[in-house]
Amino acid sequence: MNKAIGMVEMKTVSSGMRAADRMVKTAEVDILEASTVCPGKYLVLISGELSAVRASVDAACAADSELVIDSFVLGAPHESIFTALYGTADIGSPEA
Repeated sequence: MNKAIGMVEMKTVSSGMRAADRMVKTAEVDILEASTVCPGKYLVLISGELSAVRASVDAACAADSELVIDSFVLGAPHESIFTALYGTADIGSPEA
């Protein structure tokens, strides 16, 4: 399995919600985060197979290109990044 992470940041909340909708309808991806990051801006973070993530990010950027702040696709990240993003990382025995 060739997992990847993709992100799109949009200038408006409505364009960000459209981007998230378009991303999940374009290819088989999972939304890790979709929320406002500051007043008026929206961030969508997805994961899935590299080709699916790339297609989803490209589709979102092409549809509202004038409203895209930034985007990226990170292919084959270390597996520990997914446990950190999902909030399931094992902390071990924390001590003060």
